[in-house]
Formats: sequence, structure tokens, C-alpha cells
Amino acid sequence: MKILATGFVLLIGLLLFNIPLYGDVIIVSTVTELQDSVGNITSGDTIMIEDGIYELTNTLVFDGGIQDVALIGNSGNRDSVIIKGKGMDNPNYGNVPHIIMLRNVSNAYIANLTLEDVYYHPIIIQAEQNAFSPHMNNLHIIDAGEQFVKVTSGGSAGPYCDYGILENSCLEYTDRARSWYTNGIDCLAVLGWIVRDNEFIRIRAPVGQLAGAAILFWQNSLETIVERNKLVECDMGISFGNPSGPGPNARNGETVYDHQEGIIRNNFIFRNGDGDVGITLNKANNFKVYNNTVVLNGTFYWNIEYRFIPSTGDIYYNLVDGDIISRDRGSADSIGNITSVDSSWFVDIVNGDLHLTEAATPVIDQADYVSEVPDDIDEDIRPIGISSDIGADEYNSGGVLEVRHVYPNPCRVYMGERFITFRNISSGDVIKVYDISGKLIHNSGNITSNAYRWSVGNVSSGVYFYKIAGSDKASGKIVIIR
Repeated sequence: MKILATGFVLLIGLLLFNIPLYGDVIIVSTVTELQDSVGNITSGDTIMIEDGIYELTNTLVFDGGIQDVALIGNSGNRDSVIIKGKGMDNPNYGNVPHIIMLRNVSNAYIANLTLEDVYYHPIIIQAEQNAFSPHMNNLHIIDAGEQFVKVTSGGSAGPYCDYGILENSCLEYTDRARSWYTNGIDCLAVLGWIVRDNEFIRIRAPVGQLAGAAILFWQNSLETIVERNKLVECDMGISFGNPSGPGPNARNGETVYDHQEGIIRNNFIFRNGDGDVGITLNKANNFKVYNNTVVLNGTFYWNIEYRFIPSTGDIYYNLVDGDIISRDRGSADSIGNITSVDSSWFVDIVNGDLHLTEAATPVIDQADYVSEVPDDIDEDIRPIGISSDIGADEYNSGGVLEVRHVYPNPCRVYMGERFITFRNISSGDVIKVYDISGKLIHNSGNITSNAYRWSVGNVSSGVYFYKIAGSDKASGKIVIIR
């Protein structure tokens, strides 16, 4: 174990992710060092984990009234630091029921890690034990026995775990959960959480069962923002409120509403297999469901629902391939939604790439500008044309080359792979990428569509240069930091 003085500048990952250095920076390279360092961490400390596989013998428990601490992979490549449980199907988990537990800790930052194969929760955050304001970034979480990220409540009187963030992460089952009792992220009675720029893949139960929502906020959670996520082959998509709530854990003893004052915007939800609804609002007050694209390919009866008499809110400019309905006398204002689609409107509807093509004329420039939706799923500014587009993607009708999410890293993740996406290129163009010495490292060959994804999962950190052959659109620089 190596302890470095505060402000050690060689650790570029700290600078990239704006991690404050108040105490020690502790570098660990064995599972014993990792577990001991977490057990002895003090306020302001950062634990940096060297690349490798760490098979736990104890859950990593952050406790003791600490604040402003971090647990991060040293290289910045989340797939290079793998922390393993005892198996999601293994009831003999010993001292590893979870991988990471936060209790009596505030402002914990967890980043650049893979967490996998544990019997209960890879991450459990216990509000009843005074865990507050966690920030989770650039994680790959695989095969959870129950919820992937579980945030509990101190009951109706609190305490509550407010102002958390989950971003730039991928939560997935290799195939399916061990039972129906799972969610991607499940938060009770929280305020001001943000879930953005993540992928939720195959959050689904065994065949014949139904898993919970990939994203669930309930028990009178307040002011949740769910934006720019991609949900692929999940049994159920995004849920504000739960049909069973509010209950004894509801914030402030609320008995009517199970969620209040939240927004769901700019999300892709795609499924070919069996499942339930894409977006559901249950006993939800003043919800805003804006500019989402939900394609379920006929696998459920409708795509978006608002349920029960207390539910009320807005459903604007969503692009879906099924109905938007009221159940149990829920109410909503519905404006500008499209409920049937054509496959030609999307880059690759078969594989879930729901970015728009130029053929989507019923969608492009057809939405009024909504101040709560200033950008799209790729953070492109709305509008690009004369008006905003319906759905999560804003089509670049100007034909200007876009190189999306080159810097800062992480690059966009799609179906478990990291990509840099070139948009608005021409059929027949060839993209060539060179390293700083001028060596050709990638050749796309002739491109047949207006978008091209370059997989950068095995590309080393460094500066690269791209050139578009066959057109005069652009050449430029790409920076990749692992």
C-alpha cells in the first residue's frame, strides 16, 4: 500500500474528475490493502485502486461519520479494476452480502470501477445510518442478486439520502436476474437525485417472471431528474412512484403521493423481448415526461402510462411506437406526442440505435421549444433546425460533421461497448484515424449510412487525428484518456 501526499499531481484521474484532495491519497493493489484502506479511511481521503481483479472477503463498508472520501480506479478505465462478490446465485456469501456499503458517510465519490456478481446489492446506501449525497460515476455493474444500486430510508421521519448522482455507468445482467426482485437503481424517499448518461441493459427477471423498473424512485421521492439514459431489453423502464406506495417509509409521512416534482427527459428505451411498460407514473404529482423515445416493438400493450387519481403532470413530445394511456383515472396534459413510428426514421431500429435519420420528417422540427429540455440525448443543443424535434434525439439537418463525446471521457457506451460516434457523414466516406506518430490505427472502410461508431474499448490513452476521405467535411483531433 502506498500513501501519497495531498495534491500529488501525477494522478491525472483526480484532476479529470475534480476530486478534492483534503487528506491522503492511498494507492492499493491487493484485496487486503483495499479492504484495510476502506476500513481505516478518514475524511478527505482518496483510495486509488490499481488495475486488477479483487475478490472480496469482506464488504467494503464506509462508516464512522466521515465525509468527502473517494474510491476510484487509478487508470480511469472502469473495466480494468474488477471488484467481485461471491456470486449472485450463491447464498453462501459469508462476509460479502454486498460489494460497497455506505453508512454514516457524506459526499462519497465512487468511480472508474467494475463491480460484479454479488448475492444482494453491489452498492447499498443506507440513509437510516446517515449516508448522504453519494456520487457514482463511470461504473460497470454486472449481475446483482437484487437491486444494483439500493438507497434505503430512515422511515417517514428520516433521515433521507438526498442529492445523489449516478452517471456515465452501465448496469447489466449477463442474461437475467435470479428472481423478479431486482431493479437497476431503487431509491426510497430521496430528494434531488440525478440519474444521467447511463445504460441499463437486460434488467429482467427469469423467463415467465417480471422484474421491477430499471429506474425506480418512490416513497414520496422528490425532484428527481432522469435524463439521457439508454435502457435496452429491460422488463420495465422508468418508474416515478410504485403502485404499492406510499407506505411507512414515505418521506414526511406522505399518504397521497409516491413521487413529486420530477422530470424524465431525453431517454432511449428499447426492447424486442417480453416485458412491461416503458415509462410509468404512479401516484405521481407534477411529473414532466418530455422528449423520450420509447420503442417496445409490440412487446406490451402501451408505452407510457399515468396511474391512479392523484397522478397529474405533463407528457410532451415523446416519440413512441405504442399508446400513452391513463390507468385508474390518472390525469396528464399530453402535447405533441407521436405514437406510431417507421423504422426508416431511425439509424438502426433493429439493434436499438434510435437516433433520427433524415427520413423522420414527421418528427424533425415538429416540437415547440420547452425550456426544461435545452439539449438532447447526446447533449446537442436544441433546436438545431427551425424548431426542436420530437423524441430524445435532435437531428442535425445541417449536415455538419459531429464527433460525439471525444473529450472529456468516458466515451459513450452502447450495448456494453465504448464508442466515438461520427454523425452526418456521407455514404462512401472513409474515416481514417492516426496516432501522434502518423501511424494509421483505424480505417472504417466505405461507410453506408450517415453515422459511424468507432469502438475505442481497446484504444490506449493518447492524442489521435482523424481524416474524412472522400469528402471535404473535416479532419480533427481526438483525445482519449483511460
